This record gives sequence, C-alpha cells and structure tokens, in this order.
Amino acid sequence: MVQVRVQHRLSSVEHEQVMAFVDAVASAGHGVLNDHLRSDLTAEPRAGFTAALATDDGGVLVGYAQASAANGGWVLGIVGADHDDDRNGRLLRALVDALPPHAALTWWLQDRTADDLAASVGLHPDRQLLNMRRPFPIDATTDVATRPFVVGVDEPAWLAINNAAFAWHGEQGGWDLPTLQQRESEPWFDAAGFLLHEREGELAAFCWTKLHPAPAGPVGEIYVIAVDPRFHGLGLGRALTVAGLLHLQSVGARSAMLYVDGANSAAVGLYRNLGFTVAHTDQSYHRAAGAAIAAPAATNSAAPRGSTT
Repeated sequence: MVQVRVQHRLSSVEHEQVMAFVDAVASAGHGVLNDHLRSDLTAEPRAGFTAALATDDGGVLVGYAQASAANGGWVLGIVGADHDDDRNGRLLRALVDALPPHAALTWWLQDRTADDLAASVGLHPDRQLLNMRRPFPIDATTDVATRPFVVGVDEPAWLAINNAAFAWHGEQGGWDLPTLQQRESEPWFDAAGFLLHEREGELAAFCWTKLHPAPAGPVGEIYVIAVDPRFHGLGLGRALTVAGLLHLQSVGARSAMLYVDGANSAAVGLYRNLGFTVAHTDQSYHRAAGAAIAAPAATNSAAPRGSTT
C-alpha cells in the first residue's frame, strides 16, 4: 500500500533519498524536475517549498512531487519511476491541497499529457514547450561583442532586464537577488558562459548558457536569452543566440539544445533557421489566480523550460 505524506521541509535523510530517487528516475528517462524545482530542492528551499513523498509498505520512496513558489504562484512537478496515474494523482491532489486555495498553479509534464488528471484539480492545458536540438559544428558567425557576467557586479542590471522581459513568465519572472544567487551557487554555473552585450555602457541583451554532461559528449543549452525592449529590432536575439552557440562549441559541447514556447512562431522560425529541430514537446497545465498576465505575442527573450525567444 502506497502512503503519501506532505511536508514543507525535508530532513537530511529524506533529502538524500529524494535526490537519489530523482536522479535515478531522470537517468532512466522517466522524467525530471524542471530547473526551478530542481534548484529549490538542491539548495536552501525558498519560502513556499512543499513536497509530497509516496512510499511503499517498506518505506521505500516510489514517487515524489514538489511545489515551489514562483512569480506570484506555484510551479508543480511530479517524478515517478513510471507513469502510474493513480499514484501521480494522489501526489498531485495532496500537493494542491497543501497550497493556498486560490493560488496560481502551473504543472509541467515532460513529453506527455494528462488532461483528465489535471482537470481533477482544476488545471487546464496551457503552454506547450518545444525542446529543440542541433549538432555541432555550427558555421554561423556574429560580430556582436559580448563579455562574461561578473558575479557581485552585474546582478542588478541583469535582474532589471530579466524581470522586464519575463514579467508574464511563471518560473523566470519576478526574480530577486537570492534567486539569482541560488543559481550562481549551482555546480553547473559558469560565468564565462553567461554572455552580456552592452550598448553605450548599458546592458542591452544577454545569453546565459549551460553545459550538461551526457554519454555521447556534453550538450550545450541556451539557458536564458533576452533583449532589453529598448534595443529590439537590431537583430540582437539572433546575434546573442549565435554567440552562445559559438561559446558552447568552444568548450566542447557536441550538440546544442534549448526550450521555446511552441506558440512563438518568430522564435521557432529563428531557431529552425539556425539548424534546430524539435526533439520533444512538454505540456503545461495551469490554474489562474485572478487576472492572469498575458504573454507577449513575440519577444526577443527565452527562459529555461519556458523560452519565448
């Protein structure tokens, strides 16, 4: 008999068990926590962290769900060794019941749908996120100058542009300094791959990259990319994407990936033009709280698990 319990903090033993379970499930290809949730689990959890643990009669962890506060609401994720909708439903309902009753909720599923399960807790199909990939080498070039992010110096300017570009975005919008510092403390963080472009001494655009180890060689990700609205129309979105790809290629990535909102035809077209093709599609389910902030029809910006370049 599977038991589900909800808690807002994990003991050191529970944390170790959850991390091992999440890693094992990810390596088996059964799903992963998105970056926002994973960061909150790995580091000191932010206020609002909520976990649901499913264990069997022997106390073995067989399912895990998490909610983390994000830009005026909560982001949800479920990890299981298989797609057991009965167990996942119990985890999802336990998690939702533990959150404020009128909060905005977003649940992401990797490469699958679960309309009936989502509807049972008041969530409805929302955004689709395309995972796009391409091999290296890349023959595109750019003459747009960039420099590496400087930790302890560039945070205020970067936060201003990021939050303006992603005001509508559940995971990437509404960042504060502790949120950014949490990412800076991640083992994968590399300031040399966090590229900034300045115009007349002001930050105009950025391309934040990330390197993932993989059996076939490292995979480079265009992690977050955005252009300050004052500098739209200058082709900086493409230029910064190319700069990011060239950096990833230079540090040994064998292929590149990114996530982009499926409804953003301009961004999808840009990436296709740069040789990317769709590898898989993730689905989100959403419950609004009051008047939702509408996403812009097209912007020169992108975010992890929510790119809209």
